[in-house]
Amino acid sequence: MICVTIACGSHSRMTAEHERLAEEGVKLVELRLDFLRREPDLNRLIPVRPTATVITARRQQDGGLWRDTEEKRLTLLRSAIASQPEFVDLELDIADQIPPFGKTRRIISYHNTETMPVNLEGLHREMSAKKPYFIKIAVTPQSFEEMYQFLNFVRQKNEEAKKLGEKGVRVIGICMGEMGKAARILSKKFTMPYTYATFSEDRIIAPGMMVYKELLDLYDYENIDQETVVFGIIGNPIGHSLSPLVHNRAFLEQNVNAVYVPFQIADTDVADFIRLAPEFGLHGISVTIPHKVDVISHLTKADPAVEKIGACNTVVFRRDERVGYNTDYIAAITGIEVACGGNIVDEESVLKNKKALVLGSGGAGKALAYGLVQRGAMVTVTDVDPERAVELAKHLGSEYVLWDMRESMHVDILVNCTPLGMYPNVNETPYSKSSLRTSMLVFDAIYNPEHTLLIKSAQDKGCKVVTGVEMFVGQACYQFKLFTGQKASASKMRILLKEAIVRMNRG
Repeated sequence: MICVTIACGSHSRMTAEHERLAEEGVKLVELRLDFLRREPDLNRLIPVRPTATVITARRQQDGGLWRDTEEKRLTLLRSAIASQPEFVDLELDIADQIPPFGKTRRIISYHNTETMPVNLEGLHREMSAKKPYFIKIAVTPQSFEEMYQFLNFVRQKNEEAKKLGEKGVRVIGICMGEMGKAARILSKKFTMPYTYATFSEDRIIAPGMMVYKELLDLYDYENIDQETVVFGIIGNPIGHSLSPLVHNRAFLEQNVNAVYVPFQIADTDVADFIRLAPEFGLHGISVTIPHKVDVISHLTKADPAVEKIGACNTVVFRRDERVGYNTDYIAAITGIEVACGGNIVDEESVLKNKKALVLGSGGAGKALAYGLVQRGAMVTVTDVDPERAVELAKHLGSEYVLWDMRESMHVDILVNCTPLGMYPNVNETPYSKSSLRTSMLVFDAIYNPEHTLLIKSAQDKGCKVVTGVEMFVGQACYQFKLFTGQKASASKMRILLKEAIVRMNRG
């Protein structure tokens, strides 16, 4: 279940949002009285409530907005219990001052907006002694390992509670911060009774809180269960990624009981994440910036392409193995070959002996340059950092050219793997329109926007083009096959991705 938090400044707005959520099928709502600009009027909020309700008035020290005295807050909470909503949320330190009353159930809560308590066992014991209906512990993990330990602790306590039957007290565990989004999505996997979400993107009142529609529509939250297989993506930052959209929709269409979750992982956390991922329940991950290189040293096995490119964008966990792949280069090269009139079953690639210039020598540049070399193209690489270009050229046995000389070359294939032209800097381009030739094929790894200034210029010149959308969709399809053994629909992924890019740029 999802408890949707309503945090509005007026009673009328709070009531209107509550009614709207009830119409949309929401079963449980939290009313945050500390957000009201006027003194809370319980008679306007509780007697005619359209759903089960949690009443909360959070102090500023616990991440709330309560501006009045503590005495008035305690009086308000006592009055709330007397009004008999389904739940009232009480912090651990005030629980003894507001005893149970009537049918209202008490949620005893603890909030730590800075770190994670050292003694979780002692905290749980103290909270259990207050005779709660639910225990709610909200913490701020500083690492993936801390989050992993916390969620395992919550699962252990909930399994113990289940064995006790009606005497057991279940725990709602919340991880705050961007890292905590994964914990909210997977709360049912860790046997929590419900998780919290906000009703609007404009009302995200805690770090890492998600919009309930996102949980329902993107992650199919209500259908996650103990058997759901978990996949994910790691990066830093990760909020911009559209991979959860295409993978989760593919799971749904293929009737695969799986969910694909974003994990924001710091550079210092990569080793622990890869080590703990199988224990966490992960079966495979996508890897994006800046971790494509760092993960390699933590693999037990790697596809030859990973070793040659020096970048990994996919890891599959099999028993005790952590196997790395690079699906970026396969997707991009396949797209380029098809655009050049080739066929992937041909023994000899249409790219053989073609002159190709690769702009950029980062992860994508390495992948594209490697793929082109593998197909027999004559590759030259360039980068604003000449040392990186030289290093990549030597590694692949290709040529390099200084960045300022890139437009003096006559090439058949131009590949952009720089961020120049990426949203929101859509008026930038890594290659001038005047230097493009009609006979060129132009590939741009950027997918937002799909039609970068470089792609538009190439189309104006009559060049063949391959956009970053094709690379994104292709690599996602290859990943899906590695993850599930099944084939995803590239056409449906393509439509989803394009629609999502339009929505992002409008918003």
